[in-house]
Amino acid sequence: MKKSKRLILTRDRSINMAQKELGIIGIGNMGSAILKGLLDSKIIDQNEILIFDINEKALKDKEKEHNIQAAKDNKILVQNVHYLLLAVKPQVIDNVLKEITPHLTKDHILVSIAAGISIDYIQNIIQKDIGIVRVMPNTPALVNAGISAIAPNKIVKSEDLNVILEYFKSIGEVVSVEEKYIDAVTGLSGSGPAYIFIIIEALADGGVKMGLTREIALKLAAQTVLGSAKMVLETGKHPGELKDMVTSPGGTTITALHMLERGKLRGTLISAVEAATLKSKSLK
Repeated sequence: MKKSKRLILTRDRSINMAQKELGIIGIGNMGSAILKGLLDSKIIDQNEILIFDINEKALKDKEKEHNIQAAKDNKILVQNVHYLLLAVKPQVIDNVLKEITPHLTKDHILVSIAAGISIDYIQNIIQKDIGIVRVMPNTPALVNAGISAIAPNKIVKSEDLNVILEYFKSIGEVVSVEEKYIDAVTGLSGSGPAYIFIIIEALADGGVKMGLTREIALKLAAQTVLGSAKMVLETGKHPGELKDMVTSPGGTTITALHMLERGKLRGTLISAVEAATLKSKSLK
């Protein structure tokens, strides 16, 4: 996105408005993926970002890698940014929120990607009326092929929400949902890459069993999944219709599909999404 389109730079600022546009707390896999996506897409200048992580070595490495400024602690970061991205695990978000709460103002927009942590849960800890956006991205963000679901509270203004949407578009696709569906998103696309990795591994194992080398089998399996997903997205056809295009009467594919149905693959995947959703709901 060109700078001329970044309307955030023209928003009204109060006297106490932040010095930088975005602060990221937590630069693990997902935090790093988002940071890299933002910088690669040039949606935001590196000088407009401040980062912090309790892992000093990881923080210094990212600071050097991206020539980006790191804060000494959460307090300093919060006091110097407008958008605040919490890319931390659910297990530590309570402590992080308690640390930053005294420094949060009505000018902040708080964005959380912690699984299972609701907007109400965050609100109950900070006890301040500020804009909060809950986001569930997934790990393909590491290769700019992620999908993120976004749900804001009512305080978030449309112009701020548009900025958040652009942030996450830098790492893949984005959908807007009501917050009550975020746990289902977690069960489907949040945990979903793990399901697909198992499927890819199993397909490759099948190829190896039938005599293919591991390298060839894995490449065939991964590209088959990638290509099939692309067909669904780009043709707009129902997966069942695309499946029928491959399935000839009395052929190899229908024979294989019969085995998948006998193994209850379809029902098992549905149950997996359900189980992950329920687990997400129980985290806090």
